[in-house]
Amino acid sequence: MLFSSKAEVAVVPVSAQAAIVLVALLLAGTEAVALGDKPNLGVVIVGAGSDQRPVTAPGQPLSFRIGLDNMSGVVDAHHVRLSAVLPSGVNFQSSDPPPTKLESGNQPVWEIDSVRAKALSRLFEVTAATEPNLATGTRLNISAGAESSEGNARPEDGHATYTFYVEPIGPALVLRDSTLESAPLTPDAPTTFQVSVMNAGNLTAADARLMVTLPGPVKFSKADPPPESSDGQKSTFKLGDLARGASRSVTITVALDPKQVPAVLQSDRVLTFAFDLSHAGSAGQLTDSHTEITKKVEFEGPDVAVWLTAEGAKDPGEVSPESDATYRVLYANLGNQTAHTVNVKLSVGPGLAIANADPTPARIIPTQAGGETGEWDIGEVQVSASGSISSSIHVTSVPDDGAIVHAVITAGENDTDTSNNTQSVVVHRSASAATLASAAQSKGGNAATGRHTWRLILLWLVVLIVVGAILQQAWRRASRR
Repeated sequence: MLFSSKAEVAVVPVSAQAAIVLVALLLAGTEAVALGDKPNLGVVIVGAGSDQRPVTAPGQPLSFRIGLDNMSGVVDAHHVRLSAVLPSGVNFQSSDPPPTKLESGNQPVWEIDSVRAKALSRLFEVTAATEPNLATGTRLNISAGAESSEGNARPEDGHATYTFYVEPIGPALVLRDSTLESAPLTPDAPTTFQVSVMNAGNLTAADARLMVTLPGPVKFSKADPPPESSDGQKSTFKLGDLARGASRSVTITVALDPKQVPAVLQSDRVLTFAFDLSHAGSAGQLTDSHTEITKKVEFEGPDVAVWLTAEGAKDPGEVSPESDATYRVLYANLGNQTAHTVNVKLSVGPGLAIANADPTPARIIPTQAGGETGEWDIGEVQVSASGSISSSIHVTSVPDDGAIVHAVITAGENDTDTSNNTQSVVVHRSASAATLASAAQSKGGNAATGRHTWRLILLWLVVLIVVGAILQQAWRRASRR
């Protein structure tokens, strides 16, 4: 019998119950707000079935679960009515537990005597079907609501919506995941990676196949499962029938051709791996998707790198005497192996000093040139991991030709790329400081010029006085004669 007088509690898997409870908890939050002497029914809707993506196709079934709770209610809810509204183009088929009644011939309603205060979610799983004439791209909005004779402390909690998207009918094989991007392609050893194929469509993909095409310098070694056929460059894998939402993985091992490695390294070529997915159709194999992943040959090992930036400065190369400038050292491991015993050094030139840093350096060593070097023992840096050091540089004076702030990073093992291990910044006096120094020099120069001019004038006066005296004496002698 499809209908019963009262809805019973659904018996569902623990995982489904946990999912609904989690969603309900997120919606309920951790509020300690008094809700008054009312229940507070909460409603959520989530996908159901083996493929819980919110997608369907014309003429296909769809499933969803409605969760009903009173977790944040302070009293029991009585005479509860839970109803679901199915949009046009979707027809109700069944539910567990079955509905008390169907309204308008297609809207299920569950009548429940009571829902206790603080009650966790009850699940109502609904199965429906879409009509064959639905247009692809249509959005199907399903809603559900609950009410009780006492009302709801927060009415908005008692309503929920869920949207299904109508896609073209048929299978759709896609490359869901691949570890090729992160697997190092090195001349030193074979490379093993995994690819995962998924049927993202809404019908079973019959005789699904994966064809892998390797770039010229790369040769096939082995795979699990083994390929149906392989010529060293192209390998075809039979994956069998893949149901809607199902996936299958293949692990592949390849190696670089030693004869071609020098040419690849010299040209810095990008190598392209191609993946083609297909399934059997009425006219033979139909291609679902084509994916390409590019790789570069790299050497095995860590690659530590460092960057040096200034904080809070319009120009990172300008500093002012008797002030502090903050510099940040960023470091990372860009290689494919963990870097051990990593050490970072920050050196400053004459007139500069490391005032404080976060983290604190392991040691600060004076340099022969008059500056100093701070050292940080970073230790182990995992692949793709990074960190930073913030250091305040105190400025006492800056030479006319500037001073250098220099960052260096090293690792205990061979670094695959040492071109990114250092970075320097040449600092100069700020424009305002340079202007003041220039003005002081200009003032001193003008004073010296003035003193020199007065000395010349006095000298000429003395010369004129002496010459006048000589001429006057000569005139007197001439008068006596």
